[in-house]
Amino acid sequence: MEDNVINFLLKTNDLQKTSRYGDYPKFCESTSEHTFKVILIVDYLYKYLNLSLNYEKCIQLAIYHDFGEMDLEKDVDIRGSVSKNIKEEKDNYEFNKIQELSNYYSLIEKYYNEYKNKNTYEAKFVNACDKLEGMIHPLSVNEPIMNQELFAIYADNAIKNFPIMMPIYKKIKEILKIRYKSWGYEWKKEYDDIFNIDNIEKNESNKNMCLHL
Repeated sequence: MEDNVINFLLKTNDLQKTSRYGDYPKFCESTSEHTFKVILIVDYLYKYLNLSLNYEKCIQLAIYHDFGEMDLEKDVDIRGSVSKNIKEEKDNYEFNKIQELSNYYSLIEKYYNEYKNKNTYEAKFVNACDKLEGMIHPLSVNEPIMNQELFAIYADNAIKNFPIMMPIYKKIKEILKIRYKSWGYEWKKEYDDIFNIDNIEKNESNKNMCLHL
């Protein structure tokens, strides 16, 4: 039993071996750095938004949401994430890694699958926080972003699924719009489509559910 504990503790170190934005050195960080920031964002926004979700589950989902990337040479970048072949290859890697890690701690698979399936409000909230962090990190570097057309709408679907975060997302896009102008990138009208009246009204009932569960 103790051997399993030691093996798991040693294995957790592998989370820092995976590089995010590995093809772009200025933006590079480890998956463990990203995960820590997601946990902080989840904790802060849970209280700021006065959510009535299962707080402990939100934190657990944030901790384990990227464990499938453990020991991966480098994570898939934004451009690669829309490639079917690359995505399938990564999904297969993550499935096998989660199966391996579950031998040490069975709850990892439960939390990981709940996050991936996004069938609960907790998972949708953590996913929205994850995508926000994926935009905030490159913005904090303050260098021209790669794959700008994909980056501008990177968190749109996640925010649609948890629309109480829409005002926060709008502020981030306002900052991004200013940066795009300074970098010489076009800010296209469709980048703001998420904020149109139809989207806001359609998601109002989901917003109320997030607050009163």
